[in-house]
Amino acid sequence: MATYVICDADGAIYSVGRIEELPTAEELAVNTPDGGFVLDLTGQDDFEAMEILDIHNGYKSDATKTKLIKK
Repeated sequence: MATYVICDADGAIYSVGRIEELPTAEELAVNTPDGGFVLDLTGQDDFEAMEILDIHNGYKSDATKTKLIKK
């Protein structure tokens, strides 16, 4: 299972997804806001065990470090 987060340029989580395979770069680009970025959380046990709504509501991203931090 692939888990990924699409973030706005300011670090706000725009979307969280969990599917069999990570979408292609082109598919991700279409869904990423201008200046935003994507974080691949695949293989990170803490996030893989978590519900996607808990990731969306409980975390924000650090745009400079490109990682999630707890709210």
